Amino acid sequence: MAQVPARVSQEIVRAARRQRSIRLYNARKEQWRHRGRRLRRAFLAMAGIYIAALVAALALGGIGFMASLLTFLLGLAVFTVLSIYPATPRTHVDDLGSASLTELAGSTELWLEGRRRALPNAAVDAVDMIGVRLEQLAPQLATLDERGPAAREVRKLLAEHLPEMVSSYTRIPPALRGRPGSGGTSPSEQLVDGLSVIADQIEAMSEDLSQGDVDALATRRRFLEVKYLDHE
Repeated sequence: MAQVPARVSQEIVRAARRQRSIRLYNARKEQWRHRGRRLRRAFLAMAGIYIAALVAALALGGIGFMASLLTFLLGLAVFTVLSIYPATPRTHVDDLGSASLTELAGSTELWLEGRRRALPNAAVDAVDMIGVRLEQLAPQLATLDERGPAAREVRKLLAEHLPEMVSSYTRIPPALRGRPGSGGTSPSEQLVDGLSVIADQIEAMSEDLSQGDVDALATRRRFLEVKYLDHE
């Protein structure tokens, strides 16, 4: 199993896992709120159908058995459909490119969390670190000009380089992911190393943004392209 790079201390990793637990707890609460709203809407729609049928029955002096049965089945069908749809939102890789800067960090974290099971166990610490770095970066992105050079560099890293790195790994057959390649390292080890570098790059970008150093952002992006993406 590949080891976590020395630059990522175990203390920071433990803190990252604690923060991830909090984020997952909040995400689950939001999912339950979404399901609760969906069930309330379904119940109100069903109740509306039955109330309308009752009013019609009172106005007409009663309705037949077949009409009552159809009304019951209609209410049940509406409740079933509305209690299932719309499904709980999930972030897809295409959503990252269209997300606003304010949403980009959170959307990237949710997308990466959804890919966690497809990644090797050795990548868990690096994924947790990326989550922490994204949380630190999010408030800064909200202040950037959407059309500015800094925004383009951040989007390049989060909406293109990171998804492509993960997607390139998942396209490799599982039987070959742990097998060393011509360079002596396996795809799993390369992924872990690459994710660790991206975590460091996100942190460095945050520091650059706090100093207003846009040129440094471009330099870091070119470094990542040369080191990890040009050789795929």
